[in-house]
Amino acid sequence: MSQAPPPAYEGSSSSKTIPANNVNSMDAFRSLVMRHEISSLMALKLRKLEAYDIAVICDDSGSMMTKSTMGLTEANPFAPTTTRWDELKLTVQIVTDIAATLDEDGIDVYFLNRPPLRNVTHSSQLEASFSKRPQGYTPITRVLKQVLREKKSGLAESGKNLFILIATDGVPTTDQGVEDKRGLWSVLAYERGDTPIVFLACTDNDAEIEYLNDWDVKLPNLDVVDDYNTERRQILAIQGNSFPFSRGDWVCKMLLGPIDPEIDALDERRVSVGRSATIGRAETLGRRSSVFQTIKKKFGWF
Repeated sequence: MSQAPPPAYEGSSSSKTIPANNVNSMDAFRSLVMRHEISSLMALKLRKLEAYDIAVICDDSGSMMTKSTMGLTEANPFAPTTTRWDELKLTVQIVTDIAATLDEDGIDVYFLNRPPLRNVTHSSQLEASFSKRPQGYTPITRVLKQVLREKKSGLAESGKNLFILIATDGVPTTDQGVEDKRGLWSVLAYERGDTPIVFLACTDNDAEIEYLNDWDVKLPNLDVVDDYNTERRQILAIQGNSFPFSRGDWVCKMLLGPIDPEIDALDERRVSVGRSATIGRAETLGRRSSVFQTIKKKFGWF
């Protein structure tokens, strides 16, 4: 990375000139935070993800058409019934938004039973794949091996680290439908190296993901994230009911948990007072916003 130019001499007109790409970056980041109601705690940490190339593996097996009891909103009893597939689409859209703000190459989205999408930078690119009904088995092991093989060879040149998010609602199988927990364990324990992997549980049925919770304890650099409503309840029980935790914050925790101890421990111990304010109103989003000023200074945007 090239070094920043020396500061302009006092009184120079160039001292107030802001590079266009920096303005665009800040505007894009501000828009992201507002759109997904991301708290200042998460916003201040998000750019850690610039060091990672994000790959998402989506379970598109037949069970993802199961009606969801989790709901797309936590406060609307009249919300339409959704499926696990619907909720996964929403989650991947937010991941795409975050990644596009931090990495112009976007993310690669892999599926278990359909072709992958590469360099996704806008949620509209997901529409065609998610419009098709999920069907088939759950060959996570095969696809994870594919991701590790393809991504690690390319990342050797970029200097970035690989980060993998696997969203699933059940037990892994082979392409023939035979249970394959042993095969997946082997890849996670012996083949992935120190690559951080997060499993998103696309179900609120603990029995369906019991094996993942067991692996979460036994394997390093592996995290299991519950559905939004479950995760929110657990965090508010520790942080208090006034703690902001939007669906956008949930996705941020999903991505930051394996690489940031403070975020990972939100459901275990309280954060410092004043760290959790939500950035979500126009009056807090001006050029003088203390949170954004901190972000500018910390990451050299202005």
